[in-house]
Amino acid sequence: MLTGILFGVAPAWLASRAEPADVLRSGARTTTSGASNLQKALVVFQAGLSFVLIVGAGLFAQSLRKLEAKDMKLDTRNRYIVHINPQAAGYKAAQLEALCLEIGDRFHAVPGVVKVGITSYTPMEDNNNGWGWQAQGIPNVTNGASFLRVNPEYFDSVGTKVLMGRGVGIGDTSSAPPVAVVNQAFAKKFFGDAHPIGRRIGGGDPSDYEIVGVVEDTAYTDVRWKDHLMVFVPTAQRPASAGPIEKDGSMYAGAIVLETDRPMSEMETVTRRTLAGINPNLTIVKFQTFDQQIADRFTEERLLSRLTTMFGGLALLLAAIGLYGVTAYTVVRRTQEIGIRMALGADRVSVVVMILRGAIAQVVLGLAIGVPIALMCVRFVKSQLYEITTIGGGLLAGAVVTLAIAACIAGTIPARQAASLNPVEALRTE
Repeated sequence: MLTGILFGVAPAWLASRAEPADVLRSGARTTTSGASNLQKALVVFQAGLSFVLIVGAGLFAQSLRKLEAKDMKLDTRNRYIVHINPQAAGYKAAQLEALCLEIGDRFHAVPGVVKVGITSYTPMEDNNNGWGWQAQGIPNVTNGASFLRVNPEYFDSVGTKVLMGRGVGIGDTSSAPPVAVVNQAFAKKFFGDAHPIGRRIGGGDPSDYEIVGVVEDTAYTDVRWKDHLMVFVPTAQRPASAGPIEKDGSMYAGAIVLETDRPMSEMETVTRRTLAGINPNLTIVKFQTFDQQIADRFTEERLLSRLTTMFGGLALLLAAIGLYGVTAYTVVRRTQEIGIRMALGADRVSVVVMILRGAIAQVVLGLAIGVPIALMCVRFVKSQLYEITTIGGGLLAGAVVTLAIAACIAGTIPARQAASLNPVEALRTE
C-alpha cells in the first residue's frame, strides 16, 4: 500500500520540485534529463502495478460470482434457520424423540408454516460431523462420510430431492429397524452402478443401517467440496451396536428449518414464542433466513474481492495522478517547442495528439510489464479462486481498456492546456 502511494505520487512530486524559471530556461534541451526519465519510469511502473491489481480484482470478483451462482440443489425461498441447544435446556438424550415431535406439532399450528425440518445441522453452516463408514459385503473398505439426524420433513424443508427409494418416514421411530438415506456420492463411492437400496452400512458395524433411499448431492459446509459423502438417519434411531443412549451426543438436534407459504417478517418473534411455549429454557441460539446463512459462508471471499477492488482502484488513481504530473511537466518544458509548431501551422488537435501520444506510450510500456506479471501471478492465487485457473481474454481486455481510459483522462487535461497556448507568448518563453 505504502509502496503504491509512493510510486503514484512521486512523479507528480518530482515535477513540482522543478523551479519554473529553470524549466523555462532549459526549454527542450532537458527533455531527456535524469529527473524526467525517473519520473517516467515511476509512471510506467505504477501503470504496470495498477494493471496487475485490476486483473486481480477481476479474478476475485469472477470467483465470487461463480461461488454465489453455484447450483447448491437447495431451495431457500421462505426458509428460516433456527439454531437451538436442547442439551443446554436440560433435555436428556432419551427425551429428544418426544421433543422433536412436539416441536413439529407446535410449529405446524402456526399459520403460514408449511414444513418443519429438524436436523443435527443445516446446509451451508459452519458445522460438520462424520466418521468412517463401511458397507456390508465390501470388506476392508472404509470411507469418511458426514452424518446427520433428520426428521421426515427435513428433505422437503431444504429442497433436497429424493432420487431413489424413499426419504425418512413417520414410521422410522426408535422402535423401528434402523434405516438410512445416503446421497448420490455415497452410493456411487461404495456401490458404483449397483442398486444401493436394501444394502446395509454402518460406522461401527457394517450392518447397522439399511439404505432405504438416495437423495441428490447438495452443498454442505462449503460449495467447493466435491464428491462429499453423506448419510442421513432418523432423529430417534440408533443401531444395536451403539452404546448407552445417555452418552450419544449425536442424538441432540441442533437446528430447525421452517418453510412458510410467504415471507414472514415476524417469524423470529413467533419462533421465540413457540419455543418458549414448549420450554422456557429452550431458547434460540441463532436465527437467520436460509439466504442469510448461505451468504455468510461467502464473507471471506466477498471481503477479499472488495479489498482487491479497492486496492486496484487506488493504484489506478495514483497511476493517473502520476501520469498527469509528468505530462503537465512535459508541457511546461516543451512550451517553446509547442509555440514553434503552432506558429508553423500545427492546429490544436495535432498538439493534443502529440502530448497524448507521449502519455499513452508510458502506459503501453506499463502494460508490457504488467501483462506477463499478471499471467505469471495467477498461479499463486488460483488456490483461493473457485474454478478459475487462467485469466480470460475478456478480463485482460477490460483491464487494458480501464487503464487506457484513465490514461486518456489524465493526459487530456495537460494536452488541452498545451493546445490553448498563445504561439507568440510561447515563443517569447526562455
